[in-house]
Amino acid sequence: MKKNKKENNPNILIEKQKFYISEFEQEAAWLSFMHREGWKFVSTDSLHYQFEKTEKEDWCYQLDYKENGVAEEDYIRMYADYGWEYAGQCDHWCYFRKQRMEGEDTDTTLFGDRESKLELCKRVVHGQFLRMLPFILLLPCVINLLRLAGPVDTGSPVLSTFIGIICWLSLGLFIFPMVIYLNQINRINKLIKELEGTK
Repeated sequence: MKKNKKENNPNILIEKQKFYISEFEQEAAWLSFMHREGWKFVSTDSLHYQFEKTEKEDWCYQLDYKENGVAEEDYIRMYADYGWEYAGQCDHWCYFRKQRMEGEDTDTTLFGDRESKLELCKRVVHGQFLRMLPFILLLPCVINLLRLAGPVDTGSPVLSTFIGIICWLSLGLFIFPMVIYLNQINRINKLIKELEGTK
């Protein structure tokens, strides 16, 4: 794994990683691995992860999804009461960590039962749907505008081609996020069905 130092500071590490909304468990496992390697999670913008040098200790990371995108003081305190340290937030995802003590049977699962994990998945689906709703509502309008506009005759083949490209790129800006959204929601829905089928 390539480690990128920030401003030549050996105690700071920036890693570029991309996790989709259906990969929250993989993201948590990766952060746990990084901590065991001596890199403590500091922050992320959902693509770049910043770590700081620390002792190589066994910490478990878990993510929770907040539909309102706000990590209130009471919310953080609730998890702190169960031993979970608030590690930060990116968008609607809140990051928590908890140290695994050697020789202790420590609960290191934020969502230890099927019902709570199922509820998390449903919050993600609902929250992502609300975020994509403007794209869903505007897409028919964009398609109709392209259909009504038809071929643009400007008298210049180059200009007509340019305008056509701009129109199709605009349509792509609406379609591409929706394709990613539908793919991720489909994965989460499969996980929901698996959890609902668990006895």
